[in-house]
Amino acid sequence: MGAFETMALNSRPVGFRDYLPEVYRTGEVGGKSFLSRFLLAFEGLFEELQSEIEGTQDPAGGGIPDLFSPDTTPPPQFKHRPPPTSGNPDPDYAFLNYLASWVALQLRPERSLDWNRAFFKAAISLYAQRSTLPGMDAMLRAWLKGELAETVPPAVILSDLTPAHTDARAIFQLGGTATLGVDTVLGEGPEYFLVADLITDARAVALRQPAGLDVFQRAARAMLDAEKPAHTCYEVRVRACTMQLAPAGQIDIGGQPGAQIGVTTLLWQEPWVYKSY
Repeated sequence: MGAFETMALNSRPVGFRDYLPEVYRTGEVGGKSFLSRFLLAFEGLFEELQSEIEGTQDPAGGGIPDLFSPDTTPPPQFKHRPPPTSGNPDPDYAFLNYLASWVALQLRPERSLDWNRAFFKAAISLYAQRSTLPGMDAMLRAWLKGELAETVPPAVILSDLTPAHTDARAIFQLGGTATLGVDTVLGEGPEYFLVADLITDARAVALRQPAGLDVFQRAARAMLDAEKPAHTCYEVRVRACTMQLAPAGQIDIGGQPGAQIGVTTLLWQEPWVYKSY
């Protein structure tokens, strides 16, 4: 049972006279006395405050559970919102950012309020794995959601360059496909070193230009700086579809359907590399 449901079980309306000694309930007529009528104003004020704290059965009522939930904070009746920030003028974002600061979580002011709510909710579930390789990988995916290219199965984006299999008998080992510098390395990586290999989503138009890519790489590095163990360093490699010289198409050549003509040609085939050391 959630906190909101537990609070909602409190009986209404409250009667202060029920908490007073028996002597204060003498002289009642029809269950009412002067003291009962006198306490009605205080009981009404208490009910109003209790309703603001607990919320109501109406989902729009809000309350303490909604105040601390990334999906609903701040509730409608909460009037004390921090002033808007220069990065995001939405006062609801300002309060969400303030709440995130309680758990040392940074948000992205250039993204929408709904995006930041979803990230906040996802990040809380990953805190148990914080500063571990799986936790950092999942956090980086959530932090760059909508900007990273998504594949099935998901491609490796964060690695410490250790062998993929603990039973490997040699440090030189190739899989089904191998591209040197992308998914294959010679030997083991240095100690306390991470590599983030990020491929941007080709559908993200903003990431086809230097300004958008600069925001992207700064966001990735900010997350790694916040999540990595203090004694480690990292390298971020960004691969993006920066310029397309000709649209990709398919024609039937010599009875072989699917032959490509006018395939996409990209400038800067090598990734941009950013180092923390």
